[in-house]
Amino acid sequence: MNITNIQSRVMLCTINVSAWNARRFDGKVTEEVESRHHAKGIGRFNKRLLPEHAPSFSEVVSLGGRIRQHFYDHTLKYDQLSVRLLPTQVYMDFSAQIRRMKDDFDLAVSVFLTDYVALKDQARVELNGLFNEADYPTLAQLSDKFAVRMSVLPFPDASQFGVDLPDNVLGALRTDIDQHVEASIATANRDLVGRLYEAVSRMAGKLSSSGNVRLDVANNVRELCGLLPKLNFTQDPKLDHILEQAKLHLTQHSGAELKESSVLRSQVAAQATQIEGLMAAFMGGAPAMPLAGETPQLRLVA
Repeated sequence: MNITNIQSRVMLCTINVSAWNARRFDGKVTEEVESRHHAKGIGRFNKRLLPEHAPSFSEVVSLGGRIRQHFYDHTLKYDQLSVRLLPTQVYMDFSAQIRRMKDDFDLAVSVFLTDYVALKDQARVELNGLFNEADYPTLAQLSDKFAVRMSVLPFPDASQFGVDLPDNVLGALRTDIDQHVEASIATANRDLVGRLYEAVSRMAGKLSSSGNVRLDVANNVRELCGLLPKLNFTQDPKLDHILEQAKLHLTQHSGAELKESSVLRSQVAAQATQIEGLMAAFMGGAPAMPLAGETPQLRLVA
């Protein structure tokens, strides 16, 4: 594996999306339930602080999820919590889109804050005796609970690691960094291939199914074949070959063509199965579960 100039082709990236969770633990109700059932520690009652139908708040949560999904789609797995690898080839488009999505998020937060007092009054009615003014932050406090923050850092480079330590200790540390770099590259490549593997497997299953074939059957594979070559920052030739084969054999036919021809579906399904084999060999075996990345979550704050 050639790691020369890897540091110039990829960086570390984190995105933190925080939002108020609009829920609160109610100790009084929890005690009442425990007393009624003569049982201690059987659960915790967390009440919803906003009306069930609160479109402005739902839009904030939805946009936060979309930002996280965009982050996961355009980055690769890294062996460190909340940190992912962002190839420089996609950085400009990626960061521009994140800025646009952050603007949308901030606007949605502003709309929610405008609705907040009315929503709280509605919740006062719905919660009846469970309403507690102390559960609700002020508008000033609430605005601080929403944020989108993106940070980038250089990828580790052993040659640039110089600290005031004995040469033998520093040499061992640099060796550890090089080993970490190689392991990170392997993890990223498995993540990249794993995404395509999952999409191709689903496509093959749908094409081989006796049921009705949807017109969008090849869309996910087609989108990945457009994106994943840009994420291949290692320029691994085996990985390039897999991506080229997938693009050549699995993205040339429209959903309508695949839907209307059982012969064409059978041919493309067979090609998909062959490409699955290439990917499984690259990863050292088929994945036991999808490797398409973590489920995007908002960081919710009380």
